[in-house]
Amino acid sequence: MLARVQWLPVMLMTMVGWNPCLADPPIQWQGYDIHYTTLSSRLIPAEVAKLHGIIRADNRMVTNISIRKTSETGEQGDPVTASIHGTVTNLLNQQSVLDFTEVLEPNAIYYLANQLVDERDTLRYSISIQPQSSEATYLLEFGRNYYQ
Repeated sequence: MLARVQWLPVMLMTMVGWNPCLADPPIQWQGYDIHYTTLSSRLIPAEVAKLHGIIRADNRMVTNISIRKTSETGEQGDPVTASIHGTVTNLLNQQSVLDFTEVLEPNAIYYLANQLVDERDTLRYSISIQPQSSEATYLLEFGRNYYQ
């Protein structure tokens, strides 16, 4: 089972970290690097999706949030746990709550949420992120256009 769990960071690093077309640059905020992206749930291997309760379908997206402490040298530091809550709103102004699940890995912590997407839609994300050791909360807002 451990081998399957470790596929998630490798897969996310491959899709997100090494392909700048799929991920926005990290946000630097108060000594933290906030990484975020959305991706098709179909890109996640079936075994990994099942292990983490991710529904794979053509009309499902996964939102991925990861927070790391920035080191004194400006390099990426250790992963950080956080309280994360958010919503996604479509073009018809229908709002859905994002239910984030924490995934703990040896060298990473991911927060994943699975959401429905119509075949063509523009979604607006609003996500509150409060790192465990911070009293402040960062409001992450971004949009995505989806064309299936």
